[in-house]
Amino acid sequence: MIIFDEKKYAETMIKKGFQTKNKIVYELNILAKYYFYKDLNDDEVKSKIIKFCEKYIEHFNLDEWFQIINRTVFAAKRGKFITGKVVNITQKELDVIDTLEDIREKKVVFVLLVLYKFYDYKKFEVVIEDLYRLSKLNINSKTKLKILQSLTSKELIDITMGGKRWVKYSDKKGKPVITIKDFDDFVYEYELYVGTENFKKCEVCEKAIKGNSKSSTNAKKYCRKCAEENTKKNKRMWKNRSRKS
Repeated sequence: MIIFDEKKYAETMIKKGFQTKNKIVYELNILAKYYFYKDLNDDEVKSKIIKFCEKYIEHFNLDEWFQIINRTVFAAKRGKFITGKVVNITQKELDVIDTLEDIREKKVVFVLLVLYKFYDYKKFEVVIEDLYRLSKLNINSKTKLKILQSLTSKELIDITMGGKRWVKYSDKKGKPVITIKDFDDFVYEYELYVGTENFKKCEVCEKAIKGNSKSSTNAKKYCRKCAEENTKKNKRMWKNRSRKS
């Protein structure tokens, strides 16, 4: 499970509750870090976490959860809060990716490069399911492993005995060609770069998006976030007009 922006994730939790069924302690840690980020003290953070659990954990019993909450708050206060990270991809890196022939390999190695830079050039863990979800590839398990083996044999990536991966062709000094600030569907930035059909920029924030097919009568103009904001804006305008009429 990779959380690219813990601030955004915590704010979603506050609105909608837990986002997973089996990683709720991990999620509570993110929420606690968020409250420390908001300058709450230890007791205030603990109180917020307890109230959240009372609301979203069925049959919540504080006696059973007391030690878990204490440990979570203690760890959160010392943990690094991840928000506002930016990853830059250089021309040199893109040129290396361009030497590959299989578009699936290109997308996977691009995603691995972004993750390696996101984790500050440190070896990282990523489960195969997450890797191919981020790569937007729906393929069988055998093909997934074959792609990773191919990239390893070409000495573009490697993996430790403990399962941590890293990228061998990263460039720390080159001028950015692709800048990733929003990690939702970030592989679309590569699709846009190589000119894949139906990919374009959001008309508001210029984030790469996948447009509708040419046969569609409704052209997609915005990314998900900007589309939501545009809908809210139109609703406010409609309400104002209704009041005036």
